[in-house]
Amino acid sequence: MLIAAGVCAVAIPASSTAATLKVVESSPSVDLTTGVFMPSAQGSGVFFGGMRSPQGNPRGFAMGFEDFPTGWAGPAANSTLALAFGSGPRIVAQSAGISRRGAPRPLLGGTGPYLGARGIETRSSRGGWQYEHTITYTLPAKGTPRVREDYVMRLGKAVMVERGGTGGVGNGRLLGGTFTTPTGEAAGTYAIDSVLVYLYSGGLYEWFVGDATYTFIDGSTLRAVGPYQRATSAAAGALAASGRVVASGTGRYQGMRGQVMVSPVNADGTSTHSFTLVK
Repeated sequence: MLIAAGVCAVAIPASSTAATLKVVESSPSVDLTTGVFMPSAQGSGVFFGGMRSPQGNPRGFAMGFEDFPTGWAGPAANSTLALAFGSGPRIVAQSAGISRRGAPRPLLGGTGPYLGARGIETRSSRGGWQYEHTITYTLPAKGTPRVREDYVMRLGKAVMVERGGTGGVGNGRLLGGTFTTPTGEAAGTYAIDSVLVYLYSGGLYEWFVGDATYTFIDGSTLRAVGPYQRATSAAAGALAASGRVVASGTGRYQGMRGQVMVSPVNADGTSTHSFTLVK
């Protein structure tokens, strides 16, 4: 059974011409932990740092992780980079398989002006744990329709998985629950596997990189990946909402990508997840 969820179609003001974005990751904090998404891995690296333009202007944060199946000096697996432009756009690149350290990573996509982006991320060292990331991407062609769907998530109980990083950095946060249409009809279930990449000032806020799967009652799925922040309302720099990249779909979402905007959690334990998808 298909669920109606306020679907609408509008035009995207975008171009299919290739564009380039450059950012510099500034001296990230790095924690070495035990397996992030590969429990059998000999180790993993989790990183978080400031991000600026090549001219030195602050742009937000760069974060991510890598698994090392054969040890620190060997190739990487699940190599993931997430760029968070403050409370604005996100870009995520990931090499899902095993690859050499520092190899180019395919884009999973972006949010905001980068919605539906496809391309590649490459990096070059500036020395002293500083890296310049070059994002070469294309956007959906002008006139490509968007599909918008809103769902209400009811949060389940989070389970933390210890992985041995400093102050809990590198630990996993597993979360699942159900979701409905805005009018209350059952729509499906979801599961999120997140990695804690940064902890600020005794827990006032935390940054995670999460991998979420939404499973609809007709069997269709959407996969969303990206950075998000958990914060107390008093935390300096706390974000009111966050966006994650929708990387892929199956069933009625086959071939789709886009973004999901996640609202702050309400007092009743619900949160609205607003999807914008393109094909």
